[in-house]
Amino acid sequence: MVIDVERLSRLFAGRRESISDARAFTRAFVVDRSPDDLVDTVELVVSELCTNAVEHTASGEEGGQFVLELAVHSEHVRVGVVDFGAHTEPTVNDEPFGVDAVSGRGLLIVETVSKAWGSERLRVGRRVWADIVGASM
Repeated sequence: MVIDVERLSRLFAGRRESISDARAFTRAFVVDRSPDDLVDTVELVVSELCTNAVEHTASGEEGGQFVLELAVHSEHVRVGVVDFGAHTEPTVNDEPFGVDAVSGRGLLIVETVSKAWGSERLRVGRRVWADIVGASM
C-alpha cells in the first residue's frame, strides 16, 4: 500500500545548524511531489524563514525550537515556520542594500519568489508562511 502524504511538519532545534537539516527535509519531501522548477525555490524560502526564526525570535535562544510545516497543493506549495515569537512583527526591509550586505533581505526574497506570504500570531509564538507557485502548476 502506498500512502501519499501532502502535508508534513517537523520540530527542529533553534540553532543555525538546523537550517541545513530543514532544507534537506524540505527537498526530500517536495522533490517528488511538485515540479522541478519549484524545488529550489521552496528550499530557498525554507532557508530564509528558518533563518529568521533562529536569528530574530525566541526560537534562537537557549532551548528554543521551531516547527517547519510543508503542504503540497495542486496550485502551490505552502511553507510555514512556527517560532517561539518575537517582540516585533516580521516586515520586509525595503531600505537600499550595499553590495557587501549579507543579511536583512530574507523577507524581501520571500516576497519576491512567493505568490503570497504573511504571518499570524499563535497562542505561543507566530507562524510565518509563504505560498510558492511553479511555472507548471
